[in-house]
Amino acid sequence: MAPQLLEALDAAIRRLPEYHEMMPILKAKYAAVQAGFGGEQELDKVFERYAFSMEYGVFHDVSLVSSTLFQVDTLLVTPWYAVLFEVKNIAGELMVTANPPQLIRKSDSGQLSGFKSPIAQLESNCELFEDWLNNRGLSLPVYGAVVLAYAKQRIEVFDTEVPILFPHAVPTFIRKLPTGSLMLDNQAFRGLLNSLKKCHRPFIPAPICSTYAISKQDIRTGVICPGCGGFGMEKYSGGWRCLSCGKTSRKAHEQAIRDWFLLFGGEMRNKDCRTFLHVDRQQTAHRLLVSMELQTKGTYRDRVYKNPDATLKLGLSELGEL
Repeated sequence: MAPQLLEALDAAIRRLPEYHEMMPILKAKYAAVQAGFGGEQELDKVFERYAFSMEYGVFHDVSLVSSTLFQVDTLLVTPWYAVLFEVKNIAGELMVTANPPQLIRKSDSGQLSGFKSPIAQLESNCELFEDWLNNRGLSLPVYGAVVLAYAKQRIEVFDTEVPILFPHAVPTFIRKLPTGSLMLDNQAFRGLLNSLKKCHRPFIPAPICSTYAISKQDIRTGVICPGCGGFGMEKYSGGWRCLSCGKTSRKAHEQAIRDWFLLFGGEMRNKDCRTFLHVDRQQTAHRLLVSMELQTKGTYRDRVYKNPDATLKLGLSELGEL
């Protein structure tokens, strides 16, 4: 599943005028988030293609709370050990420094940019995950590796014991990890998998308009046609009709309502829905909102609808003897 931040940025880019002053910043952020997500997908493919002779679980973009909230790009857990993977997909010549801990990128144009050190981030996450396990009475060796999404990436690293891998080398790295002593029996391992799934806290970014100080009046309203991308689909008894290309859709309003939450946050009232979707009748807006099975609060007259992201689910690989 793509990061919610990616969807939120896309909503802003679609609904702001092309000349808006924040457009270059939003597009640059979108490209960076998309690149990071693409890198994680490269590692995901490894676990789709390779089979390991052990029972294991793979979690993607898992967020947990120890002494603080931390997020792991990819987490592999087995009855013998756990492995945290920090995935990077950054173009240009890369150099990781120890003091200060930093990732420095030199672009093709020669521009230098600084980022958080993936090694320092990984080491911190490993410590936090160890604490998370200890708080649940579990003892499990925790390993970590930084994964560069593509072999064309170039990186210079200080002398460190942290493995720096490309995705194709991950299976060999995993198979070389020690499996001499079984640390968790079947019941304890299943309990760990369930705890990880229950404790995951999906990352919900702050509303885009508040993050980037975008005025609500700058956002273009209306239902966007899924065919031509035009604004202002017209409501009719069977759904929505695009006045530009003629395409019809029964559920085009769902993306518009989701855009509203991503852009503005908070709670949506019936009036907000009517204004944003360009529908006149209160009953029509009510039916559209109810059809999406959103969380609600209040009685009919003062009812508000909440962000639907409670439906986000953690991705857990199929388990078994693979």
